[in-house]
Amino acid sequence: MRKMKIFGLVFLVFMLFAAPAKSADIKIGYANLQKALNECEAGIKAKDNLKDEAQKLENELNAKQEDLKKMKDELDKKANVWNKETRDAKEKEFRTKSQDFQKKFMDYGEQLNKRKQDTEARIIEDLRDVVEEIAKKKGYTYVFEKSVGGLLYAPADSDLTDEVIKTYNKKGKK
Repeated sequence: MRKMKIFGLVFLVFMLFAAPAKSADIKIGYANLQKALNECEAGIKAKDNLKDEAQKLENELNAKQEDLKKMKDELDKKANVWNKETRDAKEKEFRTKSQDFQKKFMDYGEQLNKRKQDTEARIIEDLRDVVEEIAKKKGYTYVFEKSVGGLLYAPADSDLTDEVIKTYNKKGKK
């Protein structure tokens, strides 16, 4: 991936010097899509929704964990009083519920992560469409992504990020 970025930058520099007559027509901009994702209304709303869902799942897990703790305390206190069959049955029940809890914990984490990735990917795709729209409207030849680390310097007047956020937010309200 890094080699591709370097190759792309080398190619761009080569093209800039290879066609000096056309260099006046080249207009380059950049946008920070990660910043746009974090600051656009849809990104903020998605983050809040995920936070609410995570809190709900955490509450559910906390209740299950509390039940497990009570069950473990009961096992510790009454294990000597119960006959072997009862003790074995209770220990087996505890292990099963404990394994179910661990599985739910992992599943919830994966579920939230997948939902986050899917939501962010959808918003980023929409933001890219907005970047393309702005670039065509304003006559940009190239628009680079700043947040991936390939762009080390660019003048601030070439930054389209705030315009991308405003345009995206307007589209969301229509």
